[in-house]
Amino acid sequence: MSGFKYSDIHKIIYPRRHEGIYKNRGDNPWVSVRIRQGVGRDPSKWFTDQLRTLAEVSRRYGDGRVMLGTRGDVEIFKVNYRLFDEVVSRLKAVNLDPRDSCGNSVRNPIPCPSNHCPLAQVNAEALSKFIGDYFRYKAEYEGPSAMPHRFKISISACERACAIPVAQDVGIVAKGRDTFDVYVGGGIGEHAFSAKLMFSGVKAEDLLPIIVGAIEVFKREGERRGFKWVVAKYGIDRVRSMILDVAGKVKQTLPAPDLSPRFINTRLIKLHYPTGWVESSELERIADIAGKHGLGYVILFNNQTIYVPVRVMSSELNDVEVKDPGPFSTEGPTTVACIGSELCPPGLINTTSLGSRIHIHLKGTNRPIRIGISGCTHDCGMSWVSDIGLEPYGFKTRILITLGGGPTELGYVVGTIDPMDAEQAVDLILNMYVESNSQSITEFISRVGVDKVREVLAMRIPSFKAPDKSISSVFGPN
Repeated sequence: MSGFKYSDIHKIIYPRRHEGIYKNRGDNPWVSVRIRQGVGRDPSKWFTDQLRTLAEVSRRYGDGRVMLGTRGDVEIFKVNYRLFDEVVSRLKAVNLDPRDSCGNSVRNPIPCPSNHCPLAQVNAEALSKFIGDYFRYKAEYEGPSAMPHRFKISISACERACAIPVAQDVGIVAKGRDTFDVYVGGGIGEHAFSAKLMFSGVKAEDLLPIIVGAIEVFKREGERRGFKWVVAKYGIDRVRSMILDVAGKVKQTLPAPDLSPRFINTRLIKLHYPTGWVESSELERIADIAGKHGLGYVILFNNQTIYVPVRVMSSELNDVEVKDPGPFSTEGPTTVACIGSELCPPGLINTTSLGSRIHIHLKGTNRPIRIGISGCTHDCGMSWVSDIGLEPYGFKTRILITLGGGPTELGYVVGTIDPMDAEQAVDLILNMYVESNSQSITEFISRVGVDKVREVLAMRIPSFKAPDKSISSVFGPN
């Protein structure tokens, strides 16, 4: 790879990040391509021809692997930056499109898979498509000259809030078939903020005006650290007033969505990929299953799991896990991780290796626990909203442990450890959980307490340190 400098390639692609391109780690020509559904497409449904194209593109242009993201998208790595446009052309041929999945843009709004959940009050996929299509390919909502920071939105079709509103700039939660709660100002990673309930009883036709209002306020403030800092600066009441002022002016110019629920009553093959990596040959196998036994598509969400709706069960499917339609958070042992130091420039730890080892411990408990592992303080592994979260920080890298996070609350800070002790720390917490006979991590915290967890870690792991002011200054205020 001689002759290529990271800084030179980064300068070339940085202005195009909103097109779905990121520089990979190191002095090489590699970039990653983050991929979502094209305009007008259901963001959660990925069809067999698309899976086969992803497999072929990853082999021909990348390293033969696809990473399942935590926002219903996928990513291909080690693509020569000079071939990016060629790759995008191949993807667009099957209605896939990286646009606005990266950089300072209105990111792909992520819906819970409401079409396959009987608890759904509204069609979250339709609302996500409606919102996402409004902002896509509009210069005023994409690129470093237009947006001060990325802007993330999620839609949950019921009050279980599987789409994790607490961590979004705007999190929408259906309260019935006619009204919604809207949470605003969340964000995880360094300086974690819980989204605040800002609007209640919102009608469907008022959702897009509120989102446009929030984004316009954000742009006007020019806060490069993110919209959460605008909410922290002015407070809920003033930001609400600022948003409503814009929303009232633009409402008459905006369309209204059709959100009639659509329930597809099939069972689902559940294929979880701890740390997110899927080989191209595996994608082709999944495409064959979806075409032969299913509805011709699979579902992607935020937990690095592929769900295949199946029409009828067959003896050919005896070796796979099958679930009934229903909630998608949290179910069974789930380990989620970003790409970490292998390919991500700011990555501090090898999340794939650590996550694979930790998943063995988690799988042994056979409990519905989600472990989130991030390679840096961007927290793409969603540690703050996981039952057990691991996130590194600091020049001399340590790992922050959080406990009890979920869709509607951030985790408690337990303390920090050296990276080499992360696997042992998680194993100790899991053993305490199993021995407590608790049915959930929330119950475990209530019954055992975070202080007891700290006490055990301090006795067993010499590198453990309880929270202090230095942690609060980095990860506050929530």
